[in-house]
Amino acid sequence: MAEKRTHRLQSTKQFVRNFLRINNSREFLIFLFFLFISFVFWYLMTMTGEYEMKYSPKVRLKNLPKEMIVIEPLPERIDVTLRDKGDKLVEYRARGRFKELVVDFAQYPNVMGRTAIHGKELEKLVAANLSSSTHIVALSLDTLQYYVASAKGVKVPVKVSGRMEANHQYRINRVSVYPDSVMVYAPQAYLDSLSAVYTPRVDYVDLTDSVSEVLTLDARQRGIRYEPSEVVVGVAVSPYVTKTLEVPVTAYLFPYGMSLKTFPSKAKVAFRVSLEDYGLITEKDFALQVHYTQIQNNLSGKVELHPTVLSDKVYDVKVEPSEVDYLLELDVLPAISGE
Repeated sequence: MAEKRTHRLQSTKQFVRNFLRINNSREFLIFLFFLFISFVFWYLMTMTGEYEMKYSPKVRLKNLPKEMIVIEPLPERIDVTLRDKGDKLVEYRARGRFKELVVDFAQYPNVMGRTAIHGKELEKLVAANLSSSTHIVALSLDTLQYYVASAKGVKVPVKVSGRMEANHQYRINRVSVYPDSVMVYAPQAYLDSLSAVYTPRVDYVDLTDSVSEVLTLDARQRGIRYEPSEVVVGVAVSPYVTKTLEVPVTAYLFPYGMSLKTFPSKAKVAFRVSLEDYGLITEKDFALQVHYTQIQNNLSGKVELHPTVLSDKVYDVKVEPSEVDYLLELDVLPAISGE
């Protein structure tokens, strides 16, 4: 290793000797010397003057309590224009003295989850990172603010807001939301009064087919976070079909010993039902009852049939025939003879 260093040193000396032997080499070195001196004078004169320079330090929050989370963070950076002597401005840039602006959570009041630093407080925060000779000329923001909330949160149901109507030939079978509940992170006062989260308003009118849409849950105010922040709203639609069933005619509230016979004994009940519910509807979902008051003073021998519908899945119910002939029968009880 020593031999290599000695060889390199000798090579360098030889190069210098050869360079100095070249014509005008000494003049060139003198030129470089005075050029260096000129640069030094220019630098000293320039750096002693006042200038303005823009910086963009990162903004960071510290000392946030473990039981809290950030809902809306501080801006990533803030632009700051400073005025000072050139050497001081270069020092900020070269040595990285103003690369970060740190906000201490414990230093500023937090009201309903919001902390705001503005005006003189903001200038004071920036000035804490600068020399006393440096002046703040401009800030890109007049307020630094962020929102925090309890890390626990509350789980609440999601409800759909809006208007949903199907075409008259179709029926809305169900409206679904997935997920049906979300976690909400917000100030405790807000959580205490919260019972449900509503989607943005949606209007589905004259539907003839099922629809599905992804909706983003918008916070009613700043400082609120939903997890997840998106839900899928689905509206299941199916066409109506006509179905007909035979339903027996029965008597209702007739006196003891009196019975009713109708001709015919059954009537056809026609109705509309969604294709999805078609197989679920039977004759047990209807009642054709003749009330005693309908025939009490009826001398025509006919009675109208009024269906009682026991299902909410059927529409446009019609009875055929709409009236029937009837016959009243009195039950004769055998006499009981004593001994």
